[in-house]
Parts: sequence; C-alpha cells; structure tokens
Amino acid sequence: MIGRYPTRNAAFFHTLRRLVASLCLAFLFVQNVRYGRYHFRPDLSWERVQARGVLIVGMDTSYAPFAVMYGEDISGLDVDIALEIAQRLGLRLQVAPMGVDGLYDALHTGIVDALISALTFDPFRTDTFLYTRPYLDGGYFLVSRHGRYQRMSDLDGKRLAVEYGSIGDEQARLWRRRLRELEVQPHPEPSAALAAVAAGRAEAALVDHLTARLWLRAHNDSDLDIAATPIYAEGYRVVLRARDLALAGKVNAALESMWADGTLATILSKWLD
Repeated sequence: MIGRYPTRNAAFFHTLRRLVASLCLAFLFVQNVRYGRYHFRPDLSWERVQARGVLIVGMDTSYAPFAVMYGEDISGLDVDIALEIAQRLGLRLQVAPMGVDGLYDALHTGIVDALISALTFDPFRTDTFLYTRPYLDGGYFLVSRHGRYQRMSDLDGKRLAVEYGSIGDEQARLWRRRLRELEVQPHPEPSAALAAVAAGRAEAALVDHLTARLWLRAHNDSDLDIAATPIYAEGYRVVLRARDLALAGKVNAALESMWADGTLATILSKWLD
C-alpha cells in the first residue's frame, strides 16, 4: 500500500492538470469566438454590397494624379479604376473623400467597402486587412536612353543618378558594393536625376515609377525609356477587410479582367503618359 500511494497520487494530479488545461483551452476558444477571431458566420460581404447596389470606396483626394477634388467633382487614376471595377461588378460607385490618416479607420469601422488610394502592401496590417493584386507598380525602375540598361548588373563602370535618401539611393549603394565600379550621383529630387541622364551626365537614373512616367510625359521629345522590370517593386493595391473574402474575390477578378483586356493599361496611360 505504501508503495502504491505515490503512483495513485501522481495519476490524480496528472488527470487534474489535463482537466484544467482542457478548461482553459475551452475558455480561450469561447473568447475567440465571442470577439470574432473565429468566423463561423457565412461571408455575406458580396451579397451586402450587391443588395445595396453601390460600392463605397475611400480615397485620399489630395494626391494627384490618383485623386483630386475640383469643387464637388473628383477625378484621377484611382477614381477611374474604382469606377471600372464597380461597373464590372454591376454596381454604382460612391467615392468617400478623406485624408490619408483616416483611410484604414474608415475601412475597419465599415464606413467604406474598400480603399483605392495608391496604397502599398503593409505586412503589419494583414490580420485585419487584405490586399488585391497590384494595379500599378510604383517601385523603383532604371531609366536610360532608349532603355539600354535593364538591370543593375548592366551598370558596372557607369554613372547612376538617384534622389538622395530615397530607396533608389539605398539600392544604388548596395549595388556599388557588388559591382567593380559604380559612380552614384545623388540629387535633391528624382526629376533632377532624370535631367542628369538626359544631359549625358549619367548613364541611368534609378527613380520611382510614377515620377519617371510623369517626367517623360512632360518631356515627350526625350529619348529616355523606363526598364521593363523594377529594381525594387512596390505595387499599389486595393485594400479590403480581411473577413470580406467574397467581396475581395470579386474585386480581384475585376482587376484581373482589366489587365487581360487592356483596360487597366489604357487608364494608366491616360493619367501617366
């Protein structure tokens, strides 16, 4: 009897620990369900918007050429993209103008259905929001005469103009360590870096895509061209609530079809070329 007592005692406490652990897990599960971490309710996001007949999109209307207000009218690249998405989904578009600081709060609280406002992927927001495929790459591209230089490895022994302190500047300094010789020329603005290439003071510039396209539109007699692929990609995407998977699928499918039939390229060319 004396030898068996510790065995029965250990078994009792082992069973008790398992019971307490099971109760704790059950409590945490109930709390997660209560506060919405596990979603057993059906996703009715698409049905809700479809029944309303209106897609409400939040935009920062102070960022040309994406969205700008003229009196009571709003126009811009993001407005045209939102309008095309709404039409392809059989909906009317309602733009909710707001400052950039209020965009995510408006989406989180349900004031708007989506955000289309030159927003890039933020890995720290993916618990609450999801991002579609990009509709424009706003990253950093090489710009050179006739698009001669397509990759950073092509610039060994060359001169590269950048905006001081930009991501392009960071990338250039990284590549300067990898190549045998690369002269990095910092400039106060990306437009000055592009002007240096046009004047022959540098073989290429590494600038953001938006600036490059707008500069080339203003200097349509220039022989500069943008490389086909980015050195540093940074896509602009539509943002939706993470729980609205059905609506996100519809929006993403609309963007895919816009890419496929050339509509998106036409919109981008209208505002950037």
